[in-house]
Amino acid sequence: MSDNARTRGTSTAAVGRSAPPWVLICKQELVEMWAGGRVLRFLTLYTVLMSVTAYLLATNNDLKLVTMKASVVVAVTSTITFGLFIGLVIGAESISGERERATLEPLLLTPSGHRQIVLGKFLAALSPWPAAFALSVPYVVTLSHGDPVAWTALFWSAVLGTLLAVAFVALGLLVSIWSDSSRVSLFVCLLVYAGTLIPAQLPTEFLSTAGGVVVSALDPVESASLLLTKVVDEGRSLTEAWVYVVAPTVMTVVITVVLFLHFAPRVRLAAE
Repeated sequence: MSDNARTRGTSTAAVGRSAPPWVLICKQELVEMWAGGRVLRFLTLYTVLMSVTAYLLATNNDLKLVTMKASVVVAVTSTITFGLFIGLVIGAESISGERERATLEPLLLTPSGHRQIVLGKFLAALSPWPAAFALSVPYVVTLSHGDPVAWTALFWSAVLGTLLAVAFVALGLLVSIWSDSSRVSLFVCLLVYAGTLIPAQLPTEFLSTAGGVVVSALDPVESASLLLTKVVDEGRSLTEAWVYVVAPTVMTVVITVVLFLHFAPRVRLAAE
């Protein structure tokens, strides 16, 4: 066992006597993720992409190629999709990465339950989402030109983004527990992530059919995008677009329950 792993396990046991183990694990993960610069690199890339996106949207808006409300929808949708990507990648590496670095054993040997280990990592992996959302506010407000629609868009972005962030982080951890290595977990998670983006690339003619509507309603990411379009761009009420809240909510509940009730207690030094 490495000195770093031994020290980490000892500190976990020591602090666990005065605080819940998941608190220490969460703090440790936050320090490694943020002070280590990993999350900051993701957020820097995100800021660059959002800046380019906002510039192109503002230019097209000036040329009357894209409406103001449509620009706002694209901005908040981009925030959600990239925020999910960050959480999914961090969650996918969380357990399998510890296993590969031989730092999982001291955590499993501490008095803390396996669920508390997963909970601490889960909460830490969620931390980039609030930061990504906060960074999106200036872009959305600027693109809205002071229109109150910005606050509607930000509200629904916060609600849908948080729901999906919870679901995708839980998915990443679930796959990480199951996988033999970080490469496998990252590949599987990115494959799922790419799959959720496919409906947005389908022809408009297909999406307007009954089959296309069903596909869009079942895909959580596309459902979130459609809800934002209906409520923000088209000005419809939630009673007309409530169906698009179902997929993100169901996905979040199901994956989180499966993670903590079935997979979390089964964390092992070797993948199952």
